[in-house]
Amino acid sequence: MLEASVFLGVLDEPDIEWLVANSKREEIPSGSVLIRRGEPVKFLYLIVDGAFDVTVFSPDARRIATLHAGELTGEMSFVDLHPPSATVTARMNSSVLAVTKTVLIEKIKRDSGFGARFYEGISVLLAARLRAAYGLDIRPLPEAETKVEMDILERRYEEIQVRLGLRRLAEGT
Repeated sequence: MLEASVFLGVLDEPDIEWLVANSKREEIPSGSVLIRRGEPVKFLYLIVDGAFDVTVFSPDARRIATLHAGELTGEMSFVDLHPPSATVTARMNSSVLAVTKTVLIEKIKRDSGFGARFYEGISVLLAARLRAAYGLDIRPLPEAETKVEMDILERRYEEIQVRLGLRRLAEGT
């Protein structure tokens, strides 16, 4: 889950707030395809909860990763504009925040600071995934520090949703 913290950890509070405000929450039933290999993707997805399997077909179908809350999907097609080389399928009932690529591109054009942080986050995310794919030592943070960082990011995300009226505080909290 290091990838989740490296992408979100690069963004500022207003960056995350903008992403939440300009995204649409979608519920994805278990077994549903979010991204299909070879088909253009109009959205970049931030996984809110659940899990998604990433499958490639060369030459046979093979799961290469499972993505969890806080992780991004659709980023490779966003960066290089090629259609996806993998299929992303909900492993369980899941939800995502979907932001259209056109809205995101306009934000990046208008706000170079956001663009720099956004692309830095994607770069770090892709580097971590590449190292993990080759079994290289990515020197993750000690588990306790990573858990604290993820707790902070999760709280920030929930606070932003509440502040923007996208979610109500759970009763008793």
